[in-house]
Amino acid sequence: MNPATCIDTLVHTDDVRIAEFELAPDSVGEIHSHSYATEQCVCLHGQLQMVLNGEPGPSLSPGGKLVIPAGVEHQVINTGSEPGRYLVIQYGGTYDFIAK
Repeated sequence: MNPATCIDTLVHTDDVRIAEFELAPDSVGEIHSHSYATEQCVCLHGQLQMVLNGEPGPSLSPGGKLVIPAGVEHQVINTGSEPGRYLVIQYGGTYDFIAK
């Protein structure tokens, strides 16, 4: 497993966080959840496979997006041969990162 790298945090307030991440080709991000924050993931580059509560979720290509409610365990997998870049927008509650 190669965790995603945060490239830039654009906004981080008490209840909103917007950050850009990169995940190397054929890499798997960490399984995690958030207690209060809803997360929206927007694919910027590459091919990403989302995993929700241990089950395969949608595949995202550039422009594709997915809303992940608070409490849902999720993971990003880069299924492509190029680095995957994605924007994460978290809102609706205090940000936390609960690793599984």
